[in-house]
Formats: sequence, structure tokens, C-alpha cells
Amino acid sequence: MYQFAILAYPGCLQSAVLGLQDVLGYAATVSDNTVTVDVVSVFEIGKHSYDAVILPPSAAEVEAKDVPELAGFIAHQHGEGALVCSACTGATFVAEAGLAQGRALTTHWGLEQRLTSRYPDVVFDTDQLLIEYGDLVTAGGLMAWIDLSLAVIERFLGYAVAARTAGYFVVDMRRRDQRRFRRFSPQMRHGDAVILKTQHLIEAQYADASNVSDIARASGLPSRTFLRRFKLATGLTPNAYLQELRIERARDLLIETDKSISEICFVVGYQDPPSFARLFARLTGLSPGAFRKHFARQRL
Repeated sequence: MYQFAILAYPGCLQSAVLGLQDVLGYAATVSDNTVTVDVVSVFEIGKHSYDAVILPPSAAEVEAKDVPELAGFIAHQHGEGALVCSACTGATFVAEAGLAQGRALTTHWGLEQRLTSRYPDVVFDTDQLLIEYGDLVTAGGLMAWIDLSLAVIERFLGYAVAARTAGYFVVDMRRRDQRRFRRFSPQMRHGDAVILKTQHLIEAQYADASNVSDIARASGLPSRTFLRRFKLATGLTPNAYLQELRIERARDLLIETDKSISEICFVVGYQDPPSFARLFARLTGLSPGAFRKHFARQRL
């Protein structure tokens, strides 16, 4: 069973709130999973835990100080393992909650200068329509809630349900198609707060994590205890988890950029391109070059 919350903060677009309800609700009807979609106002914020919390856009500028409860709520949900999602102005609350952790966010291009001034430590990449991490998804303009909803559907309910939903509403899957035939969607709602904190750290610093010992030290647990609890919580060893995450990022870079395979190898944290290529092929079934040739979108 999955539970999603649409956070209807003051000033958010009601059309987006209703649209998110409709799109996610339809996906729930064609999925084999039980899904509930709640619209939650700031006056109804409680301690209930969700699998995903979604911040819709607003047609007007928003200030986090005007809704002081919201940043704390999404930080709490993130700390409980929820996927935090924002469209357009919703990125304001993501930045306020401190969830970027050195990672790029996207928002409406017209907001970039103001948000950069307000949050100088956050990188905003408004060239991107959608930026996804294991714990965080941000989308660009006012209508990007459509892409965001499909991202949430694919993440939890699978590509087939997302494609069927897009077809029903006659909307373009855009970059959300079978190119991402294999997703790394780590388990985060396992209830182990120490391991979840470590997962968030790996998400933010995956390219710099040199070995399991460094990760274990960051957890504050004895090494053997950390290894046991990490495997129990995530289903993977820390090394396998880090490999999956790095290869997931490499897939994105192969599809979305013109960087060479060697450059991508270094960007995601590996120093030996041949070893990187072998690992990529083992986890995806294709060499990096074959993956790019088969899946990369055509550029004008």
C-alpha cells in the first residue's frame, strides 16, 4: 500500500492540486497496488507518514516564512523516508528544508535568480525539466506537475502504469519512457533512522564516497553492526547500494548529456573507465556506448 500527500499550501494552484489528484487517482485504479492520495492543508499537517509528499506550483511568488510549518513538515517526512517532490515554486520549501545537500534542484526559470539570492548554497539548474534523486524529485515550470506526477507513478507503480496513465490523459511521457528500463529505487521506509540518514548522505555524496569504511564511520555504528543493519534495511550491501546509485546517475548522464564515457566515469566516482564499463554492462546488460546509442534522445 502506498500513501501520497499533495500539500495544498496557501496560494498553490488549485488546478494543479486537482490535476495531481486526478492523475494519481487514475493510476491507482489501474495498478495492482493499493494507493491513497490525500490533499493535506497546512492546517491539517500531522505526524502521519507518507511514501511521497508533493508540493504543487503557485502562480505567485511564495515565501517559506509565510508558511513556517511546511519546511519542517517535509523535512520530517524526508527523515521518515518519504520521497519529497516539488513543482515550480514548491522548490522554495525544499530549499528551506535543507534537502538539497549540495545537489541541483530545478524550478521555473523565472524564479532562479530570486531563489539563488535567497538560498546561495543551493544550485538551481533550470535547464532541466525534471531532476530526480532517490529521495527527491524537482520539476520546472507551472505545468511540470504533469511530468512530476508521472515520475511518482513510475517510481512506485512501474513504467507500465505510468505509460497507461499518460495515454489516458493524452500527455507526452517526454523523457519518461522506456529508456529508463531499469530504475534503482532504494528502500527508504524501513524504520531504521540511522541507516536512512546514511542513505541520504550517500545520495548527496555518492561520487565522493570512497569505500564502505567511510560510510560506516559516518553512521557512527560499529562496522559489523552497520553492515548487518544496512543489508537488513535496504536489501543490499553498502558497496552494492553505492554501485547501483552511481550506475543510475551514469544512465542519466549518458541519456541527457554529451559527456564522454570517461568523463561520466569520473563524474560518478570511478577512476578506471574499463572497470566502470564492465560494471555498467553487468548491471544494465549493455555497454555504456551501446546504452547511449540505443536510448539517448535525438538532439536538434
